[in-house]
Amino acid sequence: MLELPEVPGVFCDAHLVDETGLRFLSVWGRDTAIQEFLARLSVPERDGGIRSFWIGTPGQEGAHCVPSVGTDRLMRLTARRTGSVFGELIHLWLYDRLAVDPDRSNGRALLLHHSEANDLTGALWELLKQTLWVPVLDHWRDLLLSHLDEMGCLTRLDGFCVGAFAIDLSNRERIEQEVSFLVRSGRLQIESSCEITAQAA
Repeated sequence: MLELPEVPGVFCDAHLVDETGLRFLSVWGRDTAIQEFLARLSVPERDGGIRSFWIGTPGQEGAHCVPSVGTDRLMRLTARRTGSVFGELIHLWLYDRLAVDPDRSNGRALLLHHSEANDLTGALWELLKQTLWVPVLDHWRDLLLSHLDEMGCLTRLDGFCVGAFAIDLSNRERIEQEVSFLVRSGRLQIESSCEITAQAA
């Protein structure tokens, strides 16, 4: 695990940080240490608060500097673990709100996944359908995901023991134009190939 030097007694087993700041953090510690960490995230720096911090130490595998926290966009969940060799521990998760509540008005969402996850196509498609305001058909999945990826609307984020796909459909006009073009050009068809084959038979 990676220790948080600014908050002794708090240890991280997974994190995801990008240029916007902290996206996901999983930490362990005793109740007092975890409460101190949460308190320091919520108060100004002049009062001992922290707005940026290191996870681990520079040069350590998995170490990363968190440039900003953005507590207004983070949700939190805690669980109490008893019976360990270290006594009672608190497990704290901080995660971007977009991971559970897609921003449909701005076309943004986040799909968190374990770093060893393989095929995420199905989960990514379901999240895309929740985020996209344009009606889409399930047999469009592979072509449309590939096209949106080429447009830069899907970004893979790699962290420490966790990863994510960031969906950005904020350019609504361009998205609508591209989907409309794919339908009019016949690349996206209203009927699936299976339905067409059945009708022909």
